[in-house]
Amino acid sequence: MRTSHIATWLGTCCIMVLLMVFVGGVTRLTNSGLSITEWRPVTGVLPPISDADWAKEHEKYAKTPEYLYINSGISLSDFKRIYMTEYVHRLLGRILGIIFFVPMLYFAVKRQIKGALAARLGIVALLGALQGAMGWFMVKSGLVDVPYVSHFRLAAHLFLTILLFSLLWHSFLESRGVVAVHKVTHGKYIFAIFMLVITGLQMVLGALVAGLDAGLIFNTFPLMDGDIIPSQILSGELLTGKFLYNAVVVQFLHRFFATVVLVGAVAIPLLMRFKESWMLCFGIVLQFLFGVATLVHGVPLYLASLHQIWSFVVVALEVYILKVIRKV
Repeated sequence: MRTSHIATWLGTCCIMVLLMVFVGGVTRLTNSGLSITEWRPVTGVLPPISDADWAKEHEKYAKTPEYLYINSGISLSDFKRIYMTEYVHRLLGRILGIIFFVPMLYFAVKRQIKGALAARLGIVALLGALQGAMGWFMVKSGLVDVPYVSHFRLAAHLFLTILLFSLLWHSFLESRGVVAVHKVTHGKYIFAIFMLVITGLQMVLGALVAGLDAGLIFNTFPLMDGDIIPSQILSGELLTGKFLYNAVVVQFLHRFFATVVLVGAVAIPLLMRFKESWMLCFGIVLQFLFGVATLVHGVPLYLASLHQIWSFVVVALEVYILKVIRKV
């Protein structure tokens, strides 16, 4: 029964993380992330209520680079829309913190979490706190001189989410009694780890693409406006120290590693030949198709959101496979 309670708690936390990822993606895609200009973890729990409160928040936003260079003259009703999108994202973060920390303290006092699980959840707690700070660090980069957030900080924000979700999901599987049932060689086990790592890298590249709006260029597939490799890369752009600032290079890298992950997806069931490997193959192929559709349709909100959230489904499948295999 105790294990069941812990599993329910951890499963709820995983769902909350996915919900935050979804809302965070919508926040980014609707350019809502810079609408709240302050970080008030406690006093900011309630949104503006009165007309005077809204006018005050609008006045603060009017001093930001985004307002001055992009949204000058935005109506109060439109401001409320982007403000509430960012507000919901932050509110979910607060709710997730409560859902995670309060039960964790209870289970810890009751000595129901211990050993490796306790250590893993301690890391999750630290990552959660760091994630909140990173979120504000990211937003702050777009409130000073330029009307957009640092794409590197955006990528770091997502990377921390990947780590946090992976640890929570692993802990959930463990609490559900998922154990290794498939024997594989050392090489196949390393390959499964490689797939998880390369998927994480690809997701971080996706965040760089989003931060640079690199999905809005070269909206053709499989070629990039008729070229396999764009001229900017052939001219040596990839070798410069600033290549991750270049939207063309970043999109090319995202395409390249998408192909690497896709090839790996096809190889996994051929190497391991059990049900879970076919599930992962299907999940990655679907993610690849979502990515292509998002690109060629010019990054519509519904496809881009689906593409982002499905990447975490792929991570969940990869962590699951690592949980059900063991080296011989």
